[in-house]
Amino acid sequence: MGSPFIGNSYTLTPVAECPLGPTMNEASAIAFRASTTGGAERAEGIFLFEGGVVATIADTTGRFARFHGLPVVAGDGTVVFRADVEGGGEGVYLGDGTTVTAIAETGRLFRGFGFFPFANEAGAVTFCASLQAGGAGVFTVENGELIAAIDTSGHFESFRGALLDGAGRLVFYATPRGGELGLFAGPDPETDCLLGVGSPLFRSTVAGFALNPVSINDAGQLAVRVALLDERQLIVRADPD
Repeated sequence: MGSPFIGNSYTLTPVAECPLGPTMNEASAIAFRASTTGGAERAEGIFLFEGGVVATIADTTGRFARFHGLPVVAGDGTVVFRADVEGGGEGVYLGDGTTVTAIAETGRLFRGFGFFPFANEAGAVTFCASLQAGGAGVFTVENGELIAAIDTSGHFESFRGALLDGAGRLVFYATPRGGELGLFAGPDPETDCLLGVGSPLFRSTVAGFALNPVSINDAGQLAVRVALLDERQLIVRADPD
């Protein structure tokens, strides 16, 4: 068998200086956060690099006061992001370089949002939010329909983030009532736990773990950084059955 490296050459293309991110879709469009240096004042923005051109999705020169987390680009080039609104309030938004649409905002239903909303290749969006009526949950939006996937009325007391694969299967990281932070693929913290702080793993015990919006692919495979009590640091891949 020949070398797997023969002909594996790459061309490096500069996209932006000092960005946060990036995330990329299957069509190679790249979303990122960055600060601009032009004009009288420095502005922060959400940007998309596509077809050799950088487009502004949203920035702090108008409606928005601040951005949080990482923007995520869907398969159609739209970008989901979390932002604070000038004058008060916050929300999860979807932008295409021409218009920005609110997926969810604080007000009648929501009190606040997690920093890491997510969009899969098909454009379905998921996010964590706290509720005006109390409690919190993980929500999904697909074809304009808002669905409460799971909330604190059940076995969980808080939610940290959520991801969707290409088939719309949800995984989320949350803390069960009286338990420790874990990664879950369903509503039962016992049978649906992929891994959790304090659980046994690879002849040791999980001390902590981390993942982000680029930790899942369209097939539902997850890449998770895990710290063990024996001081090993691992990258673990989880494959759906």
